Amino acid sequence: MKKSFAYPLILLTSILCTCSNTSAQDPVFSQFYASPMSVNPALAGNGDADWRLVGIRRNQWIASGVEPLNTTSLSFDGKLIRQKSNDKNYIGGGLLFLQDYGLGGAYKSNSFNLVLSSHVSLDYEDVNGLSIGLGGTYSNTLIDFNQLTFASQLSSAGFNRTLPTNEPYLSSIKPYYSVFAGITYTYTTETASFDIGIAGYRFMRTNRSALKDPNQLDPPRYNFHADYQTYLGERTAFNANAMYVIESNIQSYTVGMNLGHILEATDDQPTVLNTGLWYRSKEAVIPYLGLMYRNLQGGLTYDINLSANRSTLGNLKTFEFSLILRSPQKRNNPIPCPWK
Repeated sequence: MKKSFAYPLILLTSILCTCSNTSAQDPVFSQFYASPMSVNPALAGNGDADWRLVGIRRNQWIASGVEPLNTTSLSFDGKLIRQKSNDKNYIGGGLLFLQDYGLGGAYKSNSFNLVLSSHVSLDYEDVNGLSIGLGGTYSNTLIDFNQLTFASQLSSAGFNRTLPTNEPYLSSIKPYYSVFAGITYTYTTETASFDIGIAGYRFMRTNRSALKDPNQLDPPRYNFHADYQTYLGERTAFNANAMYVIESNIQSYTVGMNLGHILEATDDQPTVLNTGLWYRSKEAVIPYLGLMYRNLQGGLTYDINLSANRSTLGNLKTFEFSLILRSPQKRNNPIPCPWK
């Protein structure tokens, strides 16, 4: 056999079922706040900098003898056009690439996203603001059946040719296009900021099946999200956020907070040590450690598995690393935040 297929197939099936509360095409990261366009297209360009380049790598369910599921996100977004009479009004945009990679490359799921957003100040000082976003996506799922082999038609009674192998029924999964949109309200002062929004992804139900099953569809996904930032002291910033996800009849939420310890205070680019903790409903507790130095920021999380399938899947580990590069130009006196 080219690969021992039985356990990896069970693992991949478990992965896809576990990810069904989000989507195999739209992975949910523990550091979802570091991938703003997968939360809401209205967040494209909403950071303190003119632009940002973000990379996330998630290694999920690592164990000896098991091919992990690796998820990668690469994104670039920023402010494309500013209004001359009021530079707080802008048109933003970005590109987002997502990939799931499993079974040693036999399974790949890719998503390419283009996003445009617009932010309008509701008052002259931009204390109150409104952003809308619209995006389009092209997604494909690739399964290399040449790298996979199925068990022989053996039973307790011996060889039985009437047992199905399912190989003749397997087929490639057709790629598809879809659209998504969102809206966000912002409240910003010199000492605090607050955002709340809603976004919808895959408004059209799309077939995704390797078994030609017309009932195997990707349903729409809706995100409700909010975040808050303020100072607790001269050298401590408080950040909190939450996201609630609805997809079909499945609902989940993630909520958490971060403390930014300012190690070196400067006017525009302080050095900040971030320590945080998040909770994903009935699935994981997620400690976070990060460092912001000038316009570069790194973050690391580890998922402490709480889900009911942890005994079935064994001692599997999940790590996630993010790296964010921002433009040197930032607005005056921003509150240090891992996701802005």
